[in-house]
Amino acid sequence: MLKIPELTAQQKALIADYRMKWYSMAISTQPVDKTRAFSAIKAVYKKISNAEIPDIYYFDSPRSVANLSFISHIHPAANLFNQRKLNNIIRKVKNQLIKHGFFRDSFRRHIVCPLIELVGQQFDIELWNSLHKQFSFSSPLNSLIPLSLRDSEKLSLIWKSGKPNHQRQIEQFWFYLTTGLVSPDTECSICGLLDFCTSELGCFIEEDLWHTLRTYVSECGWTFLFQDFCFTCQRPHKVLLDEQNQPHAENEAAIEFLDGFSVFAKNGMLALDCDQSNNPPAPDGT
Repeated sequence: MLKIPELTAQQKALIADYRMKWYSMAISTQPVDKTRAFSAIKAVYKKISNAEIPDIYYFDSPRSVANLSFISHIHPAANLFNQRKLNNIIRKVKNQLIKHGFFRDSFRRHIVCPLIELVGQQFDIELWNSLHKQFSFSSPLNSLIPLSLRDSEKLSLIWKSGKPNHQRQIEQFWFYLTTGLVSPDTECSICGLLDFCTSELGCFIEEDLWHTLRTYVSECGWTFLFQDFCFTCQRPHKVLLDEQNQPHAENEAAIEFLDGFSVFAKNGMLALDCDQSNNPPAPDGT
């Protein structure tokens, strides 16, 4: 197979446009359409797991996942005030979060990596590495939101109902949750690279897999993939940026969701001196 050795000047000039196109997607405030998002998530499950597609729960922001509001929906009859039953619920939730876990790794192994490998084989290795570097960017949302969600589980009824030994177990839940987190904004740089290569350079790609990836990225907010359930979130309705396209605001939230969850940032760095609302809202189920 003949490999692409270099780009023309015209092709090089288009890199910035494709990079900005997908960076804009990473910080998009376009409201998620639940029907299209659920359809995109189901397509992902078909690619990464042989198990039955689980119930999908929708939330207005990632806060309702981090503060464990979802427990009242996956275990609606749970009695959190009985210590024996509370212990059983903690054990069940933990087992559900770690059962056949690391779906984030499955997403990359079955969807992202095959696409990168297939397209990368069509380039001279030095050019491919250079393109990979030029399209690479870190998602500002993915770097700031987890920091703002720290200790959110301590706002939950299940944490407040537990004894210290229960609380220590519950405090591990966010780690387990992140093993299933596939935030679309973190995949935008790869999508920009693949979009450029297929649209401008005519590279061959596995169309069904590429459609699954770009549809997921363009239609979904933060999503937590597990075998027994799936949690997906709305995008922020406000993202304010500085001249370097980093989240920034003075005396107001730089990132804000409809349920009031807010992230205060200056020049892309978390502003810890600002008060942030953390009252837990309720999600919608399937």
